[in-house]
Amino acid sequence: MGPVGEPAAEKVLVGALAFAIIPGMQTRGLATATSAPTLAIAVNASAFQVAAAFASWLGGRVINTAPGGLHTLPLVGALLTLTGLAVALRSLRSLRRNRRRELLPA
Repeated sequence: MGPVGEPAAEKVLVGALAFAIIPGMQTRGLATATSAPTLAIAVNASAFQVAAAFASWLGGRVINTAPGGLHTLPLVGALLTLTGLAVALRSLRSLRRNRRRELLPA
């Protein structure tokens, strides 16, 4: 691809990956919140909106106050991504530990 096609392809890939996360999260919410699945879906969708608003606010603050300005955004994005990954892995580990406890005889 030429110089114009590469950014477009990257945007399509990032969009596809971001969209692919939502069904899994919705399914997990439905499976976990058996007594109020509709509320779980609503809270999940609201959390996405709050996260988008927070990211926009944080991006603006970084651009205006960070020494590197606009060039600092990828670093901040990477740090937030790693933080999210750490939280997800910790949650998964906790879930697996709780399931093992449930399977052990009393």
